[in-house]
Amino acid sequence: MTNQDLLNKELRNFYALNKQINKYFNGSEIDFLPESVQLGLMDYLGIVCESEEITGAILEKSAVNPTNTIDSIVTEITENLNQIIKQDLDDQVKAAGYRMSVNRLISYQLANFENLKFVGNEKNDISDLISVTERLRSVKKKIIG
Repeated sequence: MTNQDLLNKELRNFYALNKQINKYFNGSEIDFLPESVQLGLMDYLGIVCESEEITGAILEKSAVNPTNTIDSIVTEITENLNQIIKQDLDDQVKAAGYRMSVNRLISYQLANFENLKFVGNEKNDISDLISVTERLRSVKKKIIG
């Protein structure tokens, strides 16, 4: 396995997790959250969509098929988010649990991003992806506080 193979693998995984996150948040019920958190999640979804688009373009340029990869950790976290929404809890408690799970999701996404930066090199221009994904940290603060 080469460095390029590692990068392609990470790009496929990053593409998959962004696609899954995008799919989850499009249509999820978040009206129990404070308005500021809802706005933070909207910003987050914008970053996720942009990251998915950029990662897809990088993969296409490299002639790498993203396949139908599914990230099991993202699946687990989004299932947890669904469970929180369905529970009959006080909105404040529900919002706290939801925000903590979103924190885990963003932190995992940032870890994947750090892996991309680690294996990326001059021949593989991921600078557009880096600039978009760096905004995750500020959005995370908006959501988590």
